[in-house]
Amino acid sequence: MIIDTHIHLSSYTGKGTNLNETLQILLNEMKQNGINYGIVIPDSIIGDPHISDLQTTAELIKKTDKLFMLGSPQIIKKGSREVGMYEEQLKQGKIRGLKFFPGHEPYNVADERCMPYYEVLQDTEYPIVIHTGEHSSDPNIHDPMKYNDPKYAIEIAKRFPKLMVVITHYFWPKLDYCYEITKDVPNIFFELAGCADDGVLQASGGIGKMKKVLLKTIHDRPKQVFYGTDWPLCDSATESGFKKHIDLVISLKLDKATEELVFYKNAIRIYKLNIH
Repeated sequence: MIIDTHIHLSSYTGKGTNLNETLQILLNEMKQNGINYGIVIPDSIIGDPHISDLQTTAELIKKTDKLFMLGSPQIIKKGSREVGMYEEQLKQGKIRGLKFFPGHEPYNVADERCMPYYEVLQDTEYPIVIHTGEHSSDPNIHDPMKYNDPKYAIEIAKRFPKLMVVITHYFWPKLDYCYEITKDVPNIFFELAGCADDGVLQASGGIGKMKKVLLKTIHDRPKQVFYGTDWPLCDSATESGFKKHIDLVISLKLDKATEELVFYKNAIRIYKLNIH
C-alpha cells in the first residue's frame, strides 16, 4: 500500500481544464502508479476556480473513497477567527489536520495568531503540516525561507510537546541545517513532498545529498517520516511525480518493515485514517 499525504487539486499545471477534470486525472494517475489513498491539501486562496479551496475540496472528494483532506486556515486574512469551525471539522473527522503556508504568505508559524489552532490540534491529536523551503507562490515574497525557517517549527513543537509538527519539503535547499536543528526535537515529523523533484534536488546538492539526509532522519525517527509528492507538481517530461517519489523511497534500501512505515503505516496512524 502507498498513501500520498500531500496532494493539491489545481488545473494550473495543465491537469485538466477544470477541477472536476483534475480530480479524474488525479485518480487515474494514482491507479496507474499504485497509490492507494491520498490526502488533499486545500489552498488558502478562496474563490480561484483553478485551485481547490476548503469547501471545493470537500465537495470534490465526496466523489471517491480514495481521498481525505486537511484544512488550511487563512492566517493573514482571518487570523484565529476560524478556530471554532476547524475544531468542529477535526472532531467530526472531516479533516485530518491543518496545513500552514508560511513563505507563500508573510507570516511564520510562531505567530500568536496560530496558537489557538495548535491547542485544538493537540487536543484532537491531529498534526500541523508546515510548508518550508525557498518556493513561494507570491511574487512579492522574495525570501520565503525567512518565514518558514524550521526554527519556528521547533518553537511551537517545544511549546506544544504533544503536538505532531510535520515539516514538508525539508526546508530545501538547506537540508543539513534542517536536519541538525530538528534532530533532538521528539515531536517533529517529516513528509517527503517535493524531495524527488528535479529542481529541488539540483538546488539541494543532488540525489546523493537528499538520500543521505533522509536515511539519517528515518534512522532517527522511523515512525515519523512518510510519503508525499505535492501532486500535480514534480512531474518531469518523462516521469510522474508519484513514481519519482516512490523510486526515491525504494532507493533508500530500507528494510521491509521500515519501508512500509514510510509508504503507508505512519500516515494511517498520524492522520487517523479509517482504512485497512
